[in-house]
Amino acid sequence: MSVFAQRLSSRARSWGLCVALSLSMCLLLLSQPVQAGTATAFFQVTATVLSACSVTTPGTLAFGSYTPNNASAASGTTAFQVTCTSGTPYSIGLSQGGGSGATVTTRKMTSATAGAGNNTLNYGLYKDSAHTVNWDNSSSATGYVGAGNAQPFTVYGSIPAGQYAAAPASDYADSITLTLSY
Repeated sequence: MSVFAQRLSSRARSWGLCVALSLSMCLLLLSQPVQAGTATAFFQVTATVLSACSVTTPGTLAFGSYTPNNASAASGTTAFQVTCTSGTPYSIGLSQGGGSGATVTTRKMTSATAGAGNNTLNYGLYKDSAHTVNWDNSSSATGYVGAGNAQPFTVYGSIPAGQYAAAPASDYADSITLTLSY
Protein backbone atom coordinates (compact mmCIF):
# COMPACT_ATOMS: atom_id res chain seq x y z
CA MET A 1 0.00 0.00 0.00
CA SER A 2 1.31 3.37 -0.82
CA VAL A 3 2.03 5.95 1.79
CA PHE A 4 -0.72 8.04 0.40
CA ALA A 5 -3.23 5.23 0.72
CA GLN A 6 -2.05 4.54 4.28
CA ARG A 7 -2.54 8.15 5.26
CA LEU A 8 -5.94 8.19 3.63
CA SER A 9 -6.97 5.00 5.40
CA SER A 10 -5.67 6.36 8.72
CA ARG A 11 -7.57 9.55 8.21
CA ALA A 12 -10.77 7.67 7.37
CA ARG A 13 -10.44 5.60 10.54
CA SER A 14 -9.86 8.78 12.58
CA TRP A 15 -12.77 10.46 10.95
CA GLY A 16 -14.98 7.43 11.57
CA LEU A 17 -13.81 7.38 15.20
CA CYS A 18 -14.67 11.08 15.45
CA VAL A 19 -18.13 10.49 14.02
CA ALA A 20 -18.63 7.49 16.30
CA LEU A 21 -17.47 9.46 19.31
CA SER A 22 -19.68 12.38 18.38
CA LEU A 23 -22.65 10.08 18.01
CA SER A 24 -21.82 8.47 21.35
CA MET A 25 -21.44 11.88 22.96
CA CYS A 26 -24.70 12.92 21.38
CA LEU A 27 -26.49 9.86 22.73
CA LEU A 28 -24.89 10.38 26.12
CA LEU A 29 -26.07 13.98 26.20
CA LEU A 30 -29.57 13.01 25.09
CA SER A 31 -29.86 10.38 27.79
CA GLN A 32 -29.04 12.94 30.52
CA PRO A 33 -32.01 14.81 32.02
CA VAL A 34 -32.39 18.25 30.57
CA GLN A 35 -31.83 20.93 33.17
CA ALA A 36 -34.79 23.40 33.08
CA GLY A 37 -34.21 27.06 33.72
CA THR A 38 -36.69 29.38 35.39
CA ALA A 39 -37.38 33.05 35.12
CA THR A 40 -39.73 35.08 37.31
CA ALA A 41 -41.66 38.26 36.77
CA PHE A 42 -44.01 40.15 39.04
CA PHE A 43 -47.17 42.08 38.28
CA GLN A 44 -49.71 44.02 40.32
CA VAL A 45 -53.38 43.28 40.69
CA THR A 46 -55.60 46.30 41.43
CA ALA A 47 -59.25 47.19 41.81
CA THR A 48 -61.13 50.29 42.85
CA VAL A 49 -64.08 49.62 45.16
CA LEU A 50 -66.79 52.20 44.60
CA SER A 51 -69.29 53.29 47.21
CA ALA A 52 -72.49 51.32 46.79
CA CYS A 53 -75.65 50.87 48.84
CA SER A 54 -78.90 48.96 48.60
CA VAL A 55 -82.09 49.06 50.64
CA THR A 56 -84.83 46.48 51.16
CA THR A 57 -88.43 47.59 50.72
CA PRO A 58 -90.21 48.12 54.04
CA GLY A 59 -93.43 46.25 54.59
CA THR A 60 -96.72 48.09 55.12
CA LEU A 61 -96.86 50.08 58.34
CA ALA A 62 -100.33 48.93 59.39
CA PHE A 63 -101.89 50.68 62.36
CA GLY A 64 -104.92 48.41 62.30
CA SER A 65 -108.18 49.78 63.66
CA TYR A 66 -108.01 53.30 65.08
CA THR A 67 -110.49 54.46 67.69
CA PRO A 68 -110.38 58.26 68.21
CA ASN A 69 -111.65 58.06 71.80
CA ASN A 70 -108.70 55.94 73.03
CA ALA A 71 -106.64 57.90 75.54
CA SER A 72 -103.37 56.93 73.88
CA ALA A 73 -102.10 57.18 70.35
CA ALA A 74 -102.21 54.23 67.97
CA SER A 75 -98.81 52.91 66.99
CA GLY A 76 -97.26 50.59 64.43
CA THR A 77 -93.88 49.75 62.92
CA THR A 78 -92.21 48.62 59.75
CA ALA A 79 -88.60 47.70 59.09
CA PHE A 80 -86.01 47.69 56.33
CA GLN A 81 -82.30 47.04 55.91
CA VAL A 82 -79.53 49.07 54.33
CA THR A 83 -76.33 47.49 53.04
CA CYS A 84 -73.45 49.79 52.07
CA THR A 85 -69.79 49.22 51.34
CA SER A 86 -67.73 49.51 54.49
CA GLY A 87 -67.03 53.12 55.48
CA THR A 88 -69.58 54.63 53.08
CA PRO A 89 -71.55 57.46 54.74
CA TYR A 90 -75.25 57.48 53.88
CA SER A 91 -78.52 59.18 54.75
CA ILE A 92 -82.09 57.94 54.90
CA GLY A 93 -84.99 60.28 54.33
CA LEU A 94 -88.73 59.62 54.45
CA SER A 95 -90.98 61.85 52.35
CA GLN A 96 -93.94 63.78 53.72
CA GLY A 97 -96.30 61.48 51.87
CA GLY A 98 -99.08 62.36 49.48
CA GLY A 99 -101.76 63.68 51.83
CA SER A 100 -103.01 67.20 51.16
CA GLY A 101 -101.21 69.64 53.49
CA ALA A 102 -98.81 66.97 54.80
CA THR A 103 -95.36 67.88 56.15
CA VAL A 104 -92.57 65.67 57.46
CA THR A 105 -93.70 66.50 61.02
CA THR A 106 -97.43 65.99 60.40
CA ARG A 107 -98.05 63.42 57.70
CA LYS A 108 -101.62 62.79 56.53
CA MET A 109 -103.33 59.61 55.41
CA THR A 110 -106.20 60.23 53.02
CA SER A 111 -109.53 58.47 52.57
CA ALA A 112 -111.05 58.24 49.12
CA THR A 113 -114.50 57.66 50.60
CA ALA A 114 -114.56 60.29 53.39
CA GLY A 115 -116.16 63.64 52.65
CA ALA A 116 -113.99 66.30 51.03
CA GLY A 117 -112.35 68.72 53.44
CA ASN A 118 -112.10 66.27 56.32
CA ASN A 119 -110.75 63.16 54.67
CA THR A 120 -107.29 63.10 56.29
CA LEU A 121 -105.89 61.38 59.37
CA ASN A 122 -102.73 62.86 60.92
CA TYR A 123 -99.83 60.59 61.84
CA GLY A 124 -96.09 60.77 62.46
CA LEU A 125 -93.04 58.66 61.59
CA TYR A 126 -90.18 58.39 64.07
CA LYS A 127 -86.71 56.92 64.47
CA ASP A 128 -87.34 55.80 68.07
CA SER A 129 -90.00 53.81 69.88
CA ALA A 130 -90.71 56.75 72.25
CA HIS A 131 -91.83 58.79 69.20
CA THR A 132 -89.55 61.70 70.04
CA VAL A 133 -87.17 61.76 67.02
CA ASN A 134 -89.08 62.67 63.87
CA TRP A 135 -87.97 60.90 60.70
CA ASP A 136 -87.64 63.72 58.19
CA ASN A 137 -86.69 63.77 54.53
CA SER A 138 -82.96 64.42 55.07
CA SER A 139 -80.78 63.47 52.16
CA SER A 140 -77.48 64.27 53.87
CA ALA A 141 -75.69 64.29 57.21
CA THR A 142 -77.81 61.79 59.10
CA GLY A 143 -74.67 60.12 60.45
CA TYR A 144 -75.04 56.58 59.14
CA VAL A 145 -71.92 54.72 57.96
CA GLY A 146 -71.87 51.46 56.00
CA ALA A 147 -70.37 48.42 57.71
CA GLY A 148 -70.33 46.11 54.69
CA ASN A 149 -73.30 44.11 55.97
CA ALA A 150 -77.05 44.63 56.33
CA GLN A 151 -77.95 47.24 58.94
CA PRO A 152 -81.54 47.06 60.25
CA PHE A 153 -83.81 50.07 60.71
CA THR A 154 -87.28 50.37 62.23
CA VAL A 155 -89.78 53.09 61.38
CA TYR A 156 -92.09 53.80 64.32
CA GLY A 157 -95.48 55.26 63.44
CA SER A 158 -97.99 57.02 65.66
CA ILE A 159 -101.53 58.31 65.13
CA PRO A 160 -102.40 60.92 67.78
CA ALA A 161 -105.52 60.22 69.85
CA GLY A 162 -108.74 62.23 69.55
CA GLN A 163 -109.07 62.84 65.79
CA TYR A 164 -112.89 62.71 65.75
CA ALA A 165 -113.88 65.50 63.35
CA ALA A 166 -110.82 65.40 61.13
CA ALA A 167 -111.18 61.72 60.32
CA PRO A 168 -114.67 60.36 59.63
CA ALA A 169 -115.05 56.57 59.85
CA SER A 170 -113.44 55.16 56.73
CA ASP A 171 -110.22 53.57 55.46
CA TYR A 172 -107.15 55.79 55.20
CA ALA A 173 -103.85 55.29 53.42
CA ASP A 174 -100.70 57.12 52.41
CA SER A 175 -97.57 56.33 50.44
CA ILE A 176 -94.11 57.27 51.72
CA THR A 177 -90.96 57.43 49.62
CA LEU A 178 -87.79 56.22 51.34
CA THR A 179 -84.69 57.87 49.88
CA LEU A 180 -81.24 56.40 50.48
CA SER A 181 -78.45 58.87 49.63
CA TYR A 182 -74.76 57.98 49.65
